[in-house]
Amino acid sequence: MSGWVVVDVETSGMTPAVDRVLSVAAVVIGDDGEVVEEFATLLNPGVDPGPVHVHGLTPALLAGKPRFQDVAAELGRVLDGRTVVAHNAAFDASFLAAEARRAGLAPPLERFVCTLDFAGRLHLSTADLKLSTLAAHFGVHQRAAHDAHDDALVLAGVFAGLLEVAAAKDVRPSVRELDAMVAHPETGYLVSTVWAEALAAPRLWRPAGRLKRGGGLVQGMEVVFTQDVDRDPEEIVSLVVDAGLYVADRISSRTSLAVCDAPGAVRGRTAFARKKGLELVPCARFQEMLADVAPGRPVAGAQAVDSAQEALF
Repeated sequence: MSGWVVVDVETSGMTPAVDRVLSVAAVVIGDDGEVVEEFATLLNPGVDPGPVHVHGLTPALLAGKPRFQDVAAELGRVLDGRTVVAHNAAFDASFLAAEARRAGLAPPLERFVCTLDFAGRLHLSTADLKLSTLAAHFGVHQRAAHDAHDDALVLAGVFAGLLEVAAAKDVRPSVRELDAMVAHPETGYLVSTVWAEALAAPRLWRPAGRLKRGGGLVQGMEVVFTQDVDRDPEEIVSLVVDAGLYVADRISSRTSLAVCDAPGAVRGRTAFARKKGLELVPCARFQEMLADVAPGRPVAGAQAVDSAQEALF
């Protein structure tokens, strides 16, 4: 049985807890990158379909289509035992898990790979990491953006290209296990427990300001990982917290430095960090610096967050 299945969903909005899946597609690919099975269906969400100008799925088009629970068994069969591949995979996984919960079912997927993160680790010479950009980079024809079936087929081609580049660079895609994720109680969005716990870590040290060029780390500094890193950040965030530094998921006025292995990249957090004048530290160098962190100034009465879920937002 093939181990990869490329998945894409179109939704009525951006919040899994309240918005619904309007269409879902799953494309099984073999070890040679060829498509061996396809599953695609429109769904009747029972609610307003949201931004029709984006996905083109009108109420009339969705009327009479099956509900999620009607196709869950077949979708589960296609996904069973396989690793889901998706672009910004936490989004797709969060929506599928939320739909399953509404139907009183177990999530149809067990693990996933995010091609957005995977592409970032490969340092491709692209302006950004959008699916359309990656498709053009690898010569994959895209017929209809925001069509779940076509997007899944396009991503299958892109993923084959990513795997080829990764093999040449000895990089492997990071696999996320659904059992190692927690859902935000209000949004339903899935975040790994590793990140949730890092974000929940008590802030015991006063903000230490920005890292100066040639300087060292100080307890209380805040770290942001860009997408352009060679190593999976989840492998080292616990070391960051243990050293007395803070992890953040976005750049702000409190950010002290950004971890980045492609300082010349012109996209995403890397470009924003450079624009803000932050030091961009290679991942390997950052790990070395963690071994020698200067003491910070303690915060009186600082307390830990009781639950990892409380720190998600």
